[in-house]
Amino acid sequence: MLFKYLCISNSITNIINKLKNHEPSKDNQIIISFQDDLYKTYKSYKLKKIYTLCLRFLQVGIGLGMTTLTTTNNPYFKDNTDMISIILWYISISNNLVNLLSENAKKYNIGDEKLKIKLLISESNKYMDNFNDYSIYAEDQESRILYFRKCYQEIMNKTPHEYLLYQGRRPSHATIEAKTRRLDIQKNAWGSVDEITDITEDTDV
Repeated sequence: MLFKYLCISNSITNIINKLKNHEPSKDNQIIISFQDDLYKTYKSYKLKKIYTLCLRFLQVGIGLGMTTLTTTNNPYFKDNTDMISIILWYISISNNLVNLLSENAKKYNIGDEKLKIKLLISESNKYMDNFNDYSIYAEDQESRILYFRKCYQEIMNKTPHEYLLYQGRRPSHATIEAKTRRLDIQKNAWGSVDEITDITEDTDV
């Protein structure tokens, strides 16, 4: 709960509240699942980001400490050689541990996680704005929200690179009627392209 109040961004809070206000039913399980998945994805991203930033800060601090203690111009260097040697020993061990943790943290692809969050927010906005494929469902809210679940789960189950690479291949629609409308739109689009091609071929410039 503390994370929600201290670390969650305004964009996540806004999209969650916007979805709550958009839905006539407050206990829609698809919307609740989406909000939970979005929150968990954002929390994972944020904690990993804080963790890696802390490791970088420790690396810088340890580096400065070692440099300061090993400088011969340090006025305490000659009088406290034994104590400085002990401190340096502990700092050296800490430095090795921080370096190991930093190497392990490289497996976190924070950039990809941030992009996945943006894709989830974008998909929810498309759903609420009835944009593009969602407009095919007209007043069929139940089928539209089923299609939204398919779309957002595809984002969750793929890497952003995979999703964007095959973005043209949207998930199959929730109803036969929606699939038919989609095919009609594609046929009309191809027909328009053919007409334009004929015109350009027949016209001398």
